Amino acid sequence: MMTIDDAPRRSLWEVVKSCSGTKQDRHNSNVFAAWCLAWAVTYVAASWMLKGDYSLAKPLVWSLVAVPNLLSIVVVFAYMRFLRMADELLRKIQLEGLSLGFGAGVILVAGYQLAEAAGANELQTDHIVLVMIFGWMAGQFHGMWRYR
Repeated sequence: MMTIDDAPRRSLWEVVKSCSGTKQDRHNSNVFAAWCLAWAVTYVAASWMLKGDYSLAKPLVWSLVAVPNLLSIVVVFAYMRFLRMADELLRKIQLEGLSLGFGAGVILVAGYQLAEAAGANELQTDHIVLVMIFGWMAGQFHGMWRYR
């Protein structure tokens, strides 16, 4: 009788691919990723322009602020569409990732408030975002490994 330990090991790519859902799930995931890329590019470009030593007209400055923020709203709705249409396993994996990312963010913010009271430097917003994103990714990888 073959046990789990005797089963051939699968590569990380095979595990990820097997937990990526249906063809429609992959399409919705790609749409979400494309919107994320558009948001990231506009965010970096706007940040670079706004922090640079440029003489920008007020309407351009506010456009540089508005465009990434509007795209981030589109990203959220693309992700919500992806989740709503995902199969049960993929939705479960994604929700586990979200719960770990959100939890990591809450722990960081609450814990770092005490560190600031003890004299640590002020926590930067980008650090919170990074912790939440990496927590979300770690939760997804854990879910893929768990349900492989």
